[in-house]
Amino acid sequence: MNKSKLLKRFRMLSRVMSNRGDITINLTGNRCYTDYNSITLPVGDLENPDYLELLEGAIDHEVGHLRWTDRTWTAKSYEKGVFFNAIRNGIEDIRMERMVCLEWPGAILNLSKMVTQGIKKGWFSKPTDSFPPSLLLQAVVVYYGRYKINNQVQLKEFCEIALALLTDCIGQKPVQDLILLLDTIPTLQSNQHSYELTEQIIQLLKKIEFKPGDSQGQNSNVSQQVINFVNECLNADESQLMADLHEQVNNELEKMADEVESSNDMEQLIDFNAPLISKNDRGTVGTAELNLAKRLSTPINRELHKIIYELHRKSVNFSKQGRTVEANRLAGVKAGNFNVFKSERITKAPTMAISVLVDRSSSMSADDMNGVNTSALAINLAIDKLKGVNSECIYFSAGYLYEAKCFKSTTKAVKDNFRVSSRGGTHTGLSLYSVIRRLSLRVEQKKVVFIITDGQASDLKYLEKSIEMSELLGIQIVCIGINTGMLYGFENQELLNIQTVEELPSILKQVIKNKLIA
Repeated sequence: MNKSKLLKRFRMLSRVMSNRGDITINLTGNRCYTDYNSITLPVGDLENPDYLELLEGAIDHEVGHLRWTDRTWTAKSYEKGVFFNAIRNGIEDIRMERMVCLEWPGAILNLSKMVTQGIKKGWFSKPTDSFPPSLLLQAVVVYYGRYKINNQVQLKEFCEIALALLTDCIGQKPVQDLILLLDTIPTLQSNQHSYELTEQIIQLLKKIEFKPGDSQGQNSNVSQQVINFVNECLNADESQLMADLHEQVNNELEKMADEVESSNDMEQLIDFNAPLISKNDRGTVGTAELNLAKRLSTPINRELHKIIYELHRKSVNFSKQGRTVEANRLAGVKAGNFNVFKSERITKAPTMAISVLVDRSSSMSADDMNGVNTSALAINLAIDKLKGVNSECIYFSAGYLYEAKCFKSTTKAVKDNFRVSSRGGTHTGLSLYSVIRRLSLRVEQKKVVFIITDGQASDLKYLEKSIEMSELLGIQIVCIGINTGMLYGFENQELLNIQTVEELPSILKQVIKNKLIA
């Protein structure tokens, strides 16, 4: 990927992930910082995989903090001392990254790569018996949370060593109690909860005692050892703690940026906000032909099923070694053909998410709206019958999107929502941008947008950027024109042009096949 496309990809992904219209990501200069409305990251060597992995992890991590971390409780945490804040920060990072991965599954890989980079660079190090008490306890919190809760399995060994060392220092029961507290991290809903869990951990440390046999000399020494351990934790300074991951990543990115010459002609991308999506339609009720949509959904489903089935392949090979003998080929052994061992490889069809984006602007006549409503209804009914394929249906005009069907609902259950009338302008570009954002966060492997429109887009500059964004994110676009010779802004896209809705099944096949199998 060339430099220009890479920069655009990072910018687009960050805006998709933030889910806040006022957050922007800037790749410029050689310094990392945030003003809590934007994040600036430095430009390093775009061909260095270490730089790219850290950059993608940093975007996921920092946008997650802006989305889910309340700075008020971070400030309160600093007031409680460096040890308290280090534990709270470790817990908050785990909680926040877990939220990031639940909403944006693609972040799982990026954050895991960032941890691998952290191990390679020594930010996460293997615990030893020379660790200060504060660092050992912090290691248990960070490694246990990242391994057990966030499934960053590369930290498994470090976690197990840290637990064993901590058990030697303070005993098995206190460590078990600590683990019970850490296991509550998935239930935490805010940075305040991270703060409160840290308070519980501190109280647990202060209450550790060895009651049986304290009068005996040996146990008395053990008890004093635990008291000393706890005191050293509570009174630790920054040199006795793991450095903040945020600072480590930022410092490394800045270091990498210093090693390359920063570009002064960085391309400025158009920044725009996605329209809001409503589940309630403010327009008057239009028409849709339900019986026709049901009838058309069967051939549409049949064509889609054939196309998707082509992606589900089974290949059979024969070789001289293996576990399964194909009896029908044994007869060829005498002739020297020893390839009698059979092996099969099955490639499953990918899961898919399809957004049907429907033009309901005022340029659409009542007859046109009846046609697009019926078409959208037929397509969604057909998709409902396909295993592993999910759909939504969004109507657009100017600055307003109406969700007729969400991914979770069945089309049959919301069929009356497709009786939509025309109104407003045609903000195709901004509407496509909003749908692409939603699709990019889906877990399905393939993502497609069906656009049904009469082709009169009024925001061509945004449409151009949205199409470019879809290409960078690997989201396919299928254009369906209603009574139009061309779709403005989609000149380089394949066009399905229909005069009546009954043409839809026959004309849909080839272009969808080209898009999905390409």
